[in-house]
Amino acid sequence: MFIKQEIYRFSIVVISLLSLSACSSMSQKNLSVDVKMPAASSLLQLQASKYTVPSIESLTQLTPIQERELLAFIADEEIAALPNRKKVSQFIGQKMVNFNYEGSNFNASDAWLNKSGNCMSLAMLTYGVAKFLNVKAVFQVVHSAPLVTVITKDLMVSSDHVRTFLYEVDSSDSKSNLYLYGGEFSVIDYFPDRNDRNGGVVSDRQFLAMFYRNLAADALLDDKLELAFALMQKGLSLAPDYVPLINMMAVVHRRIEAYDIAEAYYQYGLQFKPNSLSLLSNYSFVLNSQGRIDEAQSISQQLLDLENESPYGWYSMGIEALALKDYRAAEIFFRKFIKNSPYFHQAYYELAKALNAQGKPYAAKQSLKEALTLTSLGENQQKYLAKLNWLNSVARKGLAEQ
Repeated sequence: MFIKQEIYRFSIVVISLLSLSACSSMSQKNLSVDVKMPAASSLLQLQASKYTVPSIESLTQLTPIQERELLAFIADEEIAALPNRKKVSQFIGQKMVNFNYEGSNFNASDAWLNKSGNCMSLAMLTYGVAKFLNVKAVFQVVHSAPLVTVITKDLMVSSDHVRTFLYEVDSSDSKSNLYLYGGEFSVIDYFPDRNDRNGGVVSDRQFLAMFYRNLAADALLDDKLELAFALMQKGLSLAPDYVPLINMMAVVHRRIEAYDIAEAYYQYGLQFKPNSLSLLSNYSFVLNSQGRIDEAQSISQQLLDLENESPYGWYSMGIEALALKDYRAAEIFFRKFIKNSPYFHQAYYELAKALNAQGKPYAAKQSLKEALTLTSLGENQQKYLAKLNWLNSVARKGLAEQ
C-alpha cells in the first residue's frame, strides 16, 4: 500500500527527559494483566495524599481564548480548505516560530502561552490542538544523541524526543490504532537529526505516563519525594507496564530505605523488560548496598554481556562505572556505545579516561584524537588537546625512565 504523507520539520531543541541512572527505551514487552504491581509504601501513600496531581484534561485542555485564536486561524481562506490534520501542522508550525526551548514540562495551554518548553511540551500542545480539531495524534519515540549529566544522587538527564503522526478521524472507523493500518497522515518532527533512531509507537496512555514521569522527575530534583510519588502513581495507573516509571518508583523506595519494596519493583519491571539497563543497574546498586555482593556481581556480568536495542544507555552506564572507579566496565560500556554511535565525540573523551586509568596511555591518546576529529566546539577541543598533551608528557616521562 502506498501511503501519502507530509513531514513537517521544525528546528526545535531536543527534549530533556529525566530518567534514573540510564537512558530508557520506550518499547517493552506487554505481559498478562495477571502480573501484579507491588504494594507501595503505606507511609508514602499517606504523605502523597495531600498533593493534587494535574488531571489529564488539564494537561491537554486549551483555554477559551486559545480556542478562539485557533478557530480564527483555521478560518483563513488558505487554511480552511485543508484537511484538519494539515490545519494542525500549519498551526503548530506557526506557533513554533521563535519558540524558546527551556527544558520545562509545560501542559498544552502553558506551552502556548509561554512559547517555551521541551519537546514533550510541544507534543502536548500538538495533542491539545489535535483533540480540539478532532484529529488523531499518535506518538513515536525518537532516540537522539545522548546528553547525559549527573544532576544529584541517582538522577541523570538523558535526551529523547518524540514525533507526532496526525490522522483524520472518521467516526465510522472502528480501528483503534490508525498507525498500523496506513492511510494519509502528516508527521511533525520537532527536532530532526540525521543520527536519530526511531523507537516504538506509544499509546495515548503511555504518552501521558511519559509526561507524568517528567513531572515526577522535576519533583525529585526539587527533593519533593511525596509529590514525585503521587505523580508516579498517576502515570502507572495509565501504563502499569511502563518501565521508566517502575524504575523511578523503585528508586524512590530505595531513598526511604524500603529496600524490600524497591527490590519488588525492580523484579516487577524486569518481567516486562528483562534487559533494561536502568532496572538492572539500579537493582545491582541495591544488592550491593545490602551486602549481597554475589547477586550484584551476577547482574553486573549480565549488564556487560548485554546487547541493547538502543545504544544510548551504554553511555550513562559508562559514566556510572567511571564514578565507581570500575574502569574496565566503563571501557566495555563506552566501546559498546561507540560501536553503535561512532559520531558522539564526548564518548571518546570518557573512554580515554577509562583507558588511562587502566594504564593504557596509547589507547587513551588514540581515543582523544578521535574526539578531536569529531568535535567542532572550541572549548571541547581545548579540553581534549590539554588532556592529549598531558598524556604525551606522561608517555615521554615513561620512556625516559626505561
